[in-house]
Amino acid sequence: MKFAQATRRCTPAMWRGCACAMWRGCAVIASYAGFAWCAAIAGCATPQVVPIDAPVIFEILASSADPFVVELADQFVPFGRTDAWQIVNGRGQATNDSPFQCISSPTNSYDAQWMLLSIGGDREFISQGVGGELALRAVESPHDDAISIFTPPLMFAAGTMSMGEVRHATSAMRVEWVDGRGERDRGTGERTARVVGAVRIRTPLGEFDTMKVETAFEARLRFATAQRDTTLWITRGLGPIVEQWRERVFVMGVPISNEAGTAVRIATIPLERTTKVPE
Repeated sequence: MKFAQATRRCTPAMWRGCACAMWRGCAVIASYAGFAWCAAIAGCATPQVVPIDAPVIFEILASSADPFVVELADQFVPFGRTDAWQIVNGRGQATNDSPFQCISSPTNSYDAQWMLLSIGGDREFISQGVGGELALRAVESPHDDAISIFTPPLMFAAGTMSMGEVRHATSAMRVEWVDGRGERDRGTGERTARVVGAVRIRTPLGEFDTMKVETAFEARLRFATAQRDTTLWITRGLGPIVEQWRERVFVMGVPISNEAGTAVRIATIPLERTTKVPE
């Protein structure tokens, strides 16, 4: 995760003009998950030039639609499924970025039940609580040499969510080195999710009535703060089909990045399921 990278490179002993110049390991990490970081560090990404007549693959058709209850199975990538996503510009047109995949697979690491893998290499470890909700136990960020562990596990997806419903959770957060050298930083992680509307949209998968779900995550560590606001358009039976995000990262109060983007799901590749999907 980007804030973990910040704390690695900008500890007090290293703090001598440490800001954007330190962020040379620029990468784009993208997945639908409300917590996964889908941002390019400011000043590193090359703007994509899209022809004005390029096809539109994301369009809002109506600002109101028939509402429905968002079930657990529609809030995440289930076991054995791979989703292909495409970055779009502000007009809903596909950019020149290559499509990326979001993959889920069973695991027992960190006492989790399965792992979600993003195109940037982050691995999110998820478990299911006794009430049916999904919780985030840990995130491995190989590019940042970091493992973020949440105690207790942080809310990842509610069992069900209805129009106007708000869910909130806070967990202690510890960032460790991937190679086992111990703790790098610690603080708290806080996540809020709310259903804000029903919207009809069009994507390459078709036209859908969707529920619009907004999530806000903030990590407050000793040396860095990261904020990520995400909007998901979720349809019944298919799950998230559009994600819009904005991420801001601060190191010792200095703004390091302020990024935003939108990704559209363009295909689903079913795989053999080796483990029961949570109901």
